[in-house]
Amino acid sequence: MYYLILDEAYPPVAGGRAIVVAAWATDQAKLNDHVELLNELRRRGKSPILERILSVFESLDAHAVVARAELPGSVFRSGETDGTNDVPAMARSDNIWSTSVIFTVNHLIPQLFLARQDVGTVDVYFDQRSLKADHATAFQKTLRGSLLSAAKYYGAQLGTDRFKKLNPRRVQRVEKAKNLPPTKFQNGTWVSDRLCANSDQIISEGGNARIQVEDMSEVVRRTIQQFDGKSFYE
Repeated sequence: MYYLILDEAYPPVAGGRAIVVAAWATDQAKLNDHVELLNELRRRGKSPILERILSVFESLDAHAVVARAELPGSVFRSGETDGTNDVPAMARSDNIWSTSVIFTVNHLIPQLFLARQDVGTVDVYFDQRSLKADHATAFQKTLRGSLLSAAKYYGAQLGTDRFKKLNPRRVQRVEKAKNLPPTKFQNGTWVSDRLCANSDQIISEGGNARIQVEDMSEVVRRTIQQFDGKSFYE
């Protein structure tokens, strides 16, 4: 079984708004056997945080995707409400968040298969976000479905049936750590938060063997502009 853990950030950008989503994944057993590594990461160290995260990823045989979208203000509008048959009313910011998360997760799963990791059941954990009940339900359903679709697509592209074992199961938000020692999932979202915070460096360096970078600006823009009555292909 695999854990997939993510977080997002909204870095400043001239003339619009940006969203960065960082997601990383590792085998449950490997994380449970080395859970102390995440606790150690949160302690101040001598080396830069990215170096320490990459060292932990090596120990866990983990992979990550950092995806960024820069959107014009005409698309990323504050106070805008979108709607679908399943979700009659959702904030535009929540719509962009869920679209960006699905994009990022769909690009992470193939990295695990390319690394010859045998991925079956996948549980997704994300930093606390207050979605309306109908949006949360639709998001979970869409995420599971898109993961299966992505697995089928990449399986056909790579000529393998190993993707058929993929089983998206739990999609769960992680509460903020308060007075108690952080759980492994709270530490996991903190790692994703640090990847977001250092996304400029990660993206400028083009990623590395453990972290893939993606520009999702066009996909997110084209997806969201449909709620303004425009075609995906405009």
